[in-house]
Amino acid sequence: MPRGRALALLISGLFASAPYAAAASPSSGGGWQESHRNADDVKVVVGNDGVARIEHHLRYRVVAGRLKTFELTGVDAAAQIEPEARVTAETPPEVRPGASPKAKTSDTPPPAPTAHVERSPKTPGALRVTIDDPRGLGRGTYTVDVAYQLDLVATKLLVRDGAMWRLGWTAPVAPEGMDGARVTFDLPAAVTEPSPAGDQTTTIATVRHGAGRDELELLRAHVPRGEVVTWSIRVDPKAFPAVTSPELRAAPPTATAPGEAPLPKTALLSAAVLSVVVLLLAWARAAKGAAVARSCAARGVIPRPLVPLLPARFAPIAYGLTLALALTTFLWGSAVVGSVLLVAAMALASFRAPRVLLRPRGPGRWKEMDDADVFLARTDGVAGDAFDVVTTKGRLTASVLVLAVVTAAFVLRHVVPYAHVAIPLAATALVPLFTTGIRPQLPPSPIELASRVLAPARDVLAASIDLAHVDLVPIARLREGTRAVDEVRLACAPSIRIPGLRTIELALATSHEAPDAAIPQVLVRFDDGSPAASKVAAIAPGMEVVVGRSPEEKVLRVTPRIPTARSAAGLVARLLGELEGRRAADRNEDPAPFRGDDRRSKRRAKTPVAARPTAAA
Repeated sequence: MPRGRALALLISGLFASAPYAAAASPSSGGGWQESHRNADDVKVVVGNDGVARIEHHLRYRVVAGRLKTFELTGVDAAAQIEPEARVTAETPPEVRPGASPKAKTSDTPPPAPTAHVERSPKTPGALRVTIDDPRGLGRGTYTVDVAYQLDLVATKLLVRDGAMWRLGWTAPVAPEGMDGARVTFDLPAAVTEPSPAGDQTTTIATVRHGAGRDELELLRAHVPRGEVVTWSIRVDPKAFPAVTSPELRAAPPTATAPGEAPLPKTALLSAAVLSVVVLLLAWARAAKGAAVARSCAARGVIPRPLVPLLPARFAPIAYGLTLALALTTFLWGSAVVGSVLLVAAMALASFRAPRVLLRPRGPGRWKEMDDADVFLARTDGVAGDAFDVVTTKGRLTASVLVLAVVTAAFVLRHVVPYAHVAIPLAATALVPLFTTGIRPQLPPSPIELASRVLAPARDVLAASIDLAHVDLVPIARLREGTRAVDEVRLACAPSIRIPGLRTIELALATSHEAPDAAIPQVLVRFDDGSPAASKVAAIAPGMEVVVGRSPEEKVLRVTPRIPTARSAAGLVARLLGELEGRRAADRNEDPAPFRGDDRRSKRRAKTPVAARPTAAA
């Protein structure tokens, strides 16, 4: 062999053996010994009396030297050890260099090695396994079966867990990291099959049913070095009929008998907190109901809660109790029941649009008003409340409540399980308090309608006519004996009008079915049999004329083709031009000669008014 190649093989062999050399230890024979525990498959066979036989199938790989003894740490001190251990060679031991070639070709298998188990005198809670063969185990892979018995009831490894029992067993500590840790629980069959207990998200569970036995296999992908792993399962108490321990068979307490300890402080604190929550919610619902009643009284309408069958005085406390029960059910009960209670609480907090009363408005008087009194939108006694989201005060209250809910969920997320989910979910029942029974649901007042339609029409009309020759003033109808306004109109007429013309009014027509929809209408008031009546008949032929406020007054009612403020203002401007009385023919007298330009030449219209007839009021 070339010298360079031999040197390269020597260096590569040294690097390849470096990891093993680091883990190796000198043996009693003067050599080096290295072995690794690759797996520990455990089977826990539990009898109906709660006594378990725990079998460890330990797989060792001997890399160098001879394995003569090892320890199994973390075994319960009450375990009854079986002194004999069975050793199985998975791969035959390699023949040592220099041995006779006959050993390689011999058909006689080597005798199966045996081992014995005893308590370690040096390490508490450890078992020492010693190979009976003085030479130990040579290079290869072996399985060592170690078993012991353990009373799960006496060692408190089998305890109550509600209606079920919990079996928890701690595996011995692995001296090295181990892949594929497996534990199989072999239990007597019962109505309810065994299942993993607690948070074991990294564990794969498999249930197998046999003849009178159930097996639950738990598999964990990796166990780090030195980690203590506790395997925990929930079992049916009916699987252990021979267990008579009073701690396991005693019925859970249902009530505090005289002389027993009182309720814990946490239960009393929870009850006090829930009582405060109920009172606060009831107060909020009562405040909302009072605000809705005041707003409806100011507009002359009737409030309508979504659940009308419940008396108004009982609705707040019913709302508080229902929402508190929903929160409690989300935390400690069924999510389905909690959802039903949450929907019920939202229904108790909701209001429908108020009902408009169909009644005559009664006597009243018309009066000229200033623009600021009828054309500036105001609430007319409906100022909103702290639970009205369209108001600044309501938005501020909603922001404070959102901050309080988020803070409570964040603080209690580690104190109460699922609090970070249940609290925001229950808080959604507060939304109807801010989004129903609010000011936009009320029918608009006459002043609000005037600010929406009549004010823009007045601005368009003022820009298209000469206000020096037109009388333009808003008028309002006041209820008899009060200053309450129930209708607003825009009255206008030429300064020199045709004989018999009284006024031209721009009014708003509303209905109880759609109180928000205001349709502009133009009313032409004139005397019957006057020149104005002839002129109206000429410019609006065939349109119905009705009686006005007095028998001698007639009224022509026309509606713009497009029900907008601009279209209504254009119609009024055309009627003002047609009914102006500056011409001699309109005054029935000989006019004085007129000198100068005609200021009306640009806006005089000779065509009939573009309008459609409507039913008389």
